[in-house]
Amino acid sequence: MKRTGTSIAILAAAVVLLGAARPAEAQYRRAGGPVGLTINLGYMNINSQPRWVTVGPELELRLGRVLSINPDVSIWFRDSFGGSVYLVPGATLNFRLRHFFFGGGAVRRISYWEDQVDGAFVPKVHAGLTSGPARLSAVLLFLGRTDTFVLGLNLGFGF
Repeated sequence: MKRTGTSIAILAAAVVLLGAARPAEAQYRRAGGPVGLTINLGYMNINSQPRWVTVGPELELRLGRVLSINPDVSIWFRDSFGGSVYLVPGATLNFRLRHFFFGGGAVRRISYWEDQVDGAFVPKVHAGLTSGPARLSAVLLFLGRTDTFVLGLNLGFGF
């Protein structure tokens, strides 16, 4: 029941943020330049246990209208807030088509997956929508040896 409440709260926050972001879009376009900063709040491993709440900055280095490189770092907290905390850096190459974006990259493997992942990095794919400075995205992290994946949702606010 608690996990359902958390999911509903994250979904409600996403709806409110995306709805409120539309009026701010004019200011965001004027301020847009070759570099952007987004603060992400996420919920990872929705599909199985354990689950993590994530928070961290993401830098957007725009290489044109449709292409950007996004290095990021997140702090992962167990959803019970009593377990492990991980610092997870990563990077993504993104393609943007108006308000829709998709991309691929990698994040550093966390020690919890040490028996499931070959190497130090985990491939990731994500896609989402932007509205002004707000962004909502779904993330898939592919774990190697066991053919499993980690599903997550991120809500971001750009500066």
